[in-house]
Amino acid sequence: MTTTTTHSPQTKRSSFARLPAAFRLQFAVPWTFIWLPIAIFVIAWAFGYGILALIDSQTPERIPAEDPLNATGAAQATIWYLAFMAAYTASHTFPFSVALSYSRRVYLFGTYLTFAVVGIGYGVATMLAALLERATDGFGRHMYIFGVPALDDFGGIFGVGVFAAVIVMFFMCFGFFWAILYRRVSIPILWTVIIGVIAVILGAVALITINEWWPNVGMWFVDQSAFTLAGWGLLATVLLGGLNYWLIRKATAG
Repeated sequence: MTTTTTHSPQTKRSSFARLPAAFRLQFAVPWTFIWLPIAIFVIAWAFGYGILALIDSQTPERIPAEDPLNATGAAQATIWYLAFMAAYTASHTFPFSVALSYSRRVYLFGTYLTFAVVGIGYGVATMLAALLERATDGFGRHMYIFGVPALDDFGGIFGVGVFAAVIVMFFMCFGFFWAILYRRVSIPILWTVIIGVIAVILGAVALITINEWWPNVGMWFVDQSAFTLAGWGLLATVLLGGLNYWLIRKATAG
């Protein structure tokens, strides 16, 4: 009597099963996207208040409640750092992911998930900082970096947090784009793209200036809220993400 053993066909494992691992890959060095951004955020915040305190000390006639001081530029430091680190990620973790046999698609989606988490984290940090400034009336002197009262008409603290999160995601995708483009094309083509982008920006500025459209541009921004601008920014981020996907499919890891 013979018995036959039947083997059920093995279910093919989805490549996206490695997505959590691709996401964790970006946090293999926690300093990159966790501790350094937090440190830069706090240092830039403190530095901005140092400048505001200096200005406040030189204007003794100022009535704080009637003449608040703002230094919103300090909020940009973390954004520029994250844009640079996104480019660094493309140039350093991408070859490592290929060595680990991650598909380009899985690696890219894991990276996008990282950008989203970091962007949301920055948005939450912005809201918390703004709430602290508001609760203390600009630390007692009506000095603001994140919680500028004029932003109430822009969408409030929540709107500013949403807009900040989208801005971070866009600039991280933007930094990632240049590093992937460098791996995808030759140096002459890379410089051609850079010069082309600059030419398009200068051409747009010249066109607006010649036709005296700056008032219209200004009115368009005035009519926007933090949420509508975040929507436009999210659309640009998605389009840039699609371009990154197209580039990374043929990018070399060497």
